[in-house]
Amino acid sequence: MQYKEYHGEQISSLGFGLMRLPVIDDDQSKIDIEKVREMVHYAVDNGVNYFDTAYVYHNGFSEKAIGQIMEEDHLRDKINIATKMFTFGANGPDFDPRKMLDEQLERLRTDHIDFYLLHGLRGELWKTLRDKWDIVKYMNDMKEQGVLRNIGFSFHDEYDSFKMILDEYDGCDFAQIQYNYVDHEIQAGNKGIAYAIEKNVPLVIMEPIKGGSLIFPDYPEIDAIKEKYGIGSMSNAELALDYVWDKKGILTVLSGMGNMDMLKGNVEYASRSSEGMITEDMEKAIAEIRTLLENTENIPCTGCRYCVDGCPQNIAIPSAFRFYNEGKKYRNPDSQKRMYNRTCANIADCVECGACSNICPQHLEIPELLKEVRAYLG
Repeated sequence: MQYKEYHGEQISSLGFGLMRLPVIDDDQSKIDIEKVREMVHYAVDNGVNYFDTAYVYHNGFSEKAIGQIMEEDHLRDKINIATKMFTFGANGPDFDPRKMLDEQLERLRTDHIDFYLLHGLRGELWKTLRDKWDIVKYMNDMKEQGVLRNIGFSFHDEYDSFKMILDEYDGCDFAQIQYNYVDHEIQAGNKGIAYAIEKNVPLVIMEPIKGGSLIFPDYPEIDAIKEKYGIGSMSNAELALDYVWDKKGILTVLSGMGNMDMLKGNVEYASRSSEGMITEDMEKAIAEIRTLLENTENIPCTGCRYCVDGCPQNIAIPSAFRFYNEGKKYRNPDSQKRMYNRTCANIADCVECGACSNICPQHLEIPELLKEVRAYLG
């Protein structure tokens, strides 16, 4: 395992994302604790020391699972735990940061959290937390009390909001962004990495393989591109991870590993990781892969949501089309099924009334397309 120095500590270059753990009967609340225990031990034994969870992962059972394993197997002093405050209810009457933190400490069976993040910040949400809840003072108070060792945020918005939060979040120790070789110019992107370096804020990277999309299980054209540039022996996952590890300013790279094979592969890749590891041929291959993906045909939905406003069944039509397009683009429907099942569970309720098609600015035959989506992802 390779490590990054962080305030006198060594943080593993690979972080274990605890959002896609093995479950029983496809129930996200029924974590297969023994499989997870085996994976956690393998990770720790092979040098992984950063484990990332959140209040809402696996309906709260992700925090409970890693807490149980840490306590029962005496692993707490070998693991840096990162978890997140669920901020999406900040405008509601029941939002209580301290009550939530106490619950998380109980779930994790610990008296402190090593890396604590405000979860999924966008510009407007940050302003609510800043102005209504005085969240910076709260986070710093918890840090001074030793309950939180490092404080930061995870981010899902555009660069200007990222810059604003970094400028205003006094005491911010680190940040977490989505980044991979396809999503390198959206959200915080390359500009965000550069600004974080300027602000001396190290970054944790999520979605380096884009939720599994960049594995490309059935894509001979991409295999041919890799062969052309002499990297045919690299797995697609390794190429995606190497692209991120290559960048400066990165503390650790998270992978939501759902089985032992994935974990073993990523641990092996991490053992070879370093800044500046991407070669010229690898860059050329990635550029050609991007071009190939950009030219993939899809359902031309613009996400305007007129169809949703008029749908008597409240089907998340744009989301269904997005998951379909992503699956087709990467020839990997499995990478989309988890979010599809969570977001589009009622897609079969379509009554084919045609209200959506009548209002669609793109004149899409939406009921027929929804059937195609169901056949592909259902």
